[in-house]
Amino acid sequence: MELRVFKKLGVPLVVAEDGQRAVDLVLSDPTRFAFILMDNQMPRLTGEQATRALRAAGYQGVIVGMTGDPRGSPERTEFDSAGLNEVLDKDTLGIERLKEIIAGFAQPAMIDA
Repeated sequence: MELRVFKKLGVPLVVAEDGQRAVDLVLSDPTRFAFILMDNQMPRLTGEQATRALRAAGYQGVIVGMTGDPRGSPERTEFDSAGLNEVLDKDTLGIERLKEIIAGFAQPAMIDA
């Protein structure tokens, strides 16, 4: 996914290089992050593990997962059950749905521009 979509829609973006860093960033200031895009395949902590850690710590914001893991695979099943608000495939339909979700967090002035 092209990360410039976030900027184009006026959504602030913070990138974490791995799952543990994502957890640390969010828990250092939970109110800063209303929306998290979580990849399942990350170093240190997978997206599933990071999501479970965030939910266990009380994070209630929106977490959307993206994965290339096929439906029915053990990795996908674990990711689906981790406490995500939605899980999207890394395909055209998933990317389009993600754009819709991101647009919901955009600053209204940026959408009209």
